[in-house]
Amino acid sequence: MFRVSKIIVLSLLVVAIAVPAFATTSRVASLGGPARYINDDSDIFRWYGTLPSYTKMVMAEVGQASATGGTLDGAGVAADYQALGFTHNWGEDHWLGTWGIFLLHDNLDDNSFFAFNPLVTPGVELPMPSTKFVLSWGKDLDAVSLGLTFTRTDGSIEVPNQDPSKIDMHFTTIGAGARFDMGENMYGDAAVTFGFAGGDINGGWDKSNAYNLEARMFWEFADDATLVPWAGYNAGEFSLEGFPAPSGQKMSDIGLGAALNWDVNTNNMLIFAAEWDNMTWELSKVDDTVGDDEITKINGTMLPKFYIGLESDITSWFTFRVGATKEMTKYKVTFNDGTEVTITDLEWVADVVGIDPEDVNLDVINDFQWNIGGGFHVGEWDIDAVFSPDLPFRMGYWMTGYGTGDPDPVVGRVSATYRY
Repeated sequence: MFRVSKIIVLSLLVVAIAVPAFATTSRVASLGGPARYINDDSDIFRWYGTLPSYTKMVMAEVGQASATGGTLDGAGVAADYQALGFTHNWGEDHWLGTWGIFLLHDNLDDNSFFAFNPLVTPGVELPMPSTKFVLSWGKDLDAVSLGLTFTRTDGSIEVPNQDPSKIDMHFTTIGAGARFDMGENMYGDAAVTFGFAGGDINGGWDKSNAYNLEARMFWEFADDATLVPWAGYNAGEFSLEGFPAPSGQKMSDIGLGAALNWDVNTNNMLIFAAEWDNMTWELSKVDDTVGDDEITKINGTMLPKFYIGLESDITSWFTFRVGATKEMTKYKVTFNDGTEVTITDLEWVADVVGIDPEDVNLDVINDFQWNIGGGFHVGEWDIDAVFSPDLPFRMGYWMTGYGTGDPDPVVGRVSATYRY
């Protein structure tokens, strides 16, 4: 039967909360991660109705997530990230709409359900396929802009001592969204995404679906200030009939937030945001083969999470950015025998990980992160970079790069956008 080790569950729990938090490109990451509350090129991957606003662009991005906010992949290690694609409007007077084609690798930055819903089997964690193809379409209809998107991720894994020894998996998402006028100095975005899993897995999928709903509004209530409320909900269940025994899990996540974007003057914008989030993860299949000491449910409540960011146009060709985020989260773990424990219990965490309670670091639960970055504007090019938080203290390894045990590189992530 499906058993989940406590260490794996704890690592998955951290990823489950951390991944949605840094849904960014380089610009948004350097501002601390408030992607839901500002307009950015990366909106096209989350707010599908914004695609017509970002046409005739070629976008490329490369970097390491750990250098841009500490994000980890499903195995708990730093994840390299690459993206390449373009958008273009077709037809006379753009009657065929705007199209976008992208390839994303280890994309921890989108709202993929599968990035934080990995399946775990006895002693084996199934890693998520890492390369995603994205095809998007959008159409501007004056008062409303519509968008559709399709993504596909395929991958396989070799599993020793199992029959079959090779497992093929694929994940598909279909999304729709709209940007619409809501009156004077007010507009909104809404998006819905459905996800499905499939592949050649022993026993097959029992349940393999997820969905996401999000909405936000921009209200410019003063010449220099915009209020941005946001709400989101996602849920999913993924379970297998075999491999090698029935297994599965389900989760739901609901969040609310609001931001104030303040134009201090023509060259400086301050961003203040706060969020509440509640996530529940639980086993979807539990029988008498699950031990009393096995975890069957985890609930995490984040109240609150704060963002603050500054974007400053220093010159016509350089923009400076700095941002920080602080979250305060409480996790409650439920075992099969009904016992409940909060992860803030240092002795329990130490026992799970197998270390001295004095060595337990709960900073990942009540996390503080900050980033600095810059944007360079040359002709039709915008080049954005996220610098290492260690840069002001160590100045990085400018000439020789970095290796194991060295500080983060000088530049953790770089994105380039060409507008033609």
